[in-house]
Amino acid sequence: MGELLATVVEFRSVTPSPEISVVMGVYNNADALPAALESVLSQEGVELEFIVVNDGSTDGTAAILDEAARQDARLKVVHKKNEGLTRALMDGCALASAPWIARQDADDVSLPGRLKAQLARAQQPDAPDLVVCAARCQIAEGVTLYTVALPPDETAARKKIVEQWKTLCPHGAILMRTAAYQQAGGYRPHFYFAQDLDLVMRLAERGGVGVVPETLYSFRYSPDSISGRHHKQQEAYRRLIGACHNARLRGESEAPWLAEAEVLSSRLRHRRRPARPRDEFAGLYFVGCCLRHREPPLARAYLARALRQRPWSLPALLRWLGATWRSSFPVQGD
Repeated sequence: MGELLATVVEFRSVTPSPEISVVMGVYNNADALPAALESVLSQEGVELEFIVVNDGSTDGTAAILDEAARQDARLKVVHKKNEGLTRALMDGCALASAPWIARQDADDVSLPGRLKAQLARAQQPDAPDLVVCAARCQIAEGVTLYTVALPPDETAARKKIVEQWKTLCPHGAILMRTAAYQQAGGYRPHFYFAQDLDLVMRLAERGGVGVVPETLYSFRYSPDSISGRHHKQQEAYRRLIGACHNARLRGESEAPWLAEAEVLSSRLRHRRRPARPRDEFAGLYFVGCCLRHREPPLARAYLARALRQRPWSLPALLRWLGATWRSSFPVQGD
């Protein structure tokens, strides 16, 4: 901690009064990292500091970050051993000096005007503790799968978080009041995954939620993503986060549920990497289904990859046949 505090003092002397501290954790994202860095550092209309925690990357991530920091004094880089995203975000947010913290993920990009628009909403008289924006989901080929739209009614948006236990937008697209983050207890190490839902629910319980309806964030979906490979664990965390929420409402201790979450997280931290190739069927099938009307040739390619993993899947075969038909005989309006 002493080393981290020494670095942040030097950093704050470069950016004395930032309005927003952008916090990002990164692990082995060398390919997508330059675009993510540029998308934040090119934001206009706000004074920012950009805190990036390198979570023990073993690819070219460290060199990319160090070079970028040499070129832009607003960028603060912390190198640490690999402990997972939650710990990286805890370390990064602990160094934030601005009144607002914005998140950014290492394989995503903030679109022009994102931070300015979110800060403008945050500074309105009702002073929400959390501000979200709409986002688009893209695959590696640059094609948009879908857009995450937001409820226009901000009261309904808040209810969706605290009653339906949903985050509204990608993790990297949130802006939160630093004081509220600290008062709510910040990210909690008990949650190896779903740390964003746990935090967003506690923020929404405390204060209002602001909505920026414009699509100002682009996040990448990969068939090998956490949501695809760890769906069961994500659902388990969601159940525990909901149980913690209900305990808080009743004025009861969250300890039993946090302990259960920690057991699950401990298993994930110490899990062995599988020797066999990862099963990406669910992610490949999902992409193929999303694209089968708009981009039949690309959908067919993804569904063919899914079938190579599970040749017995009748739904995948039927979707592949449909995409093949549309590729050969395009339907007007597709």
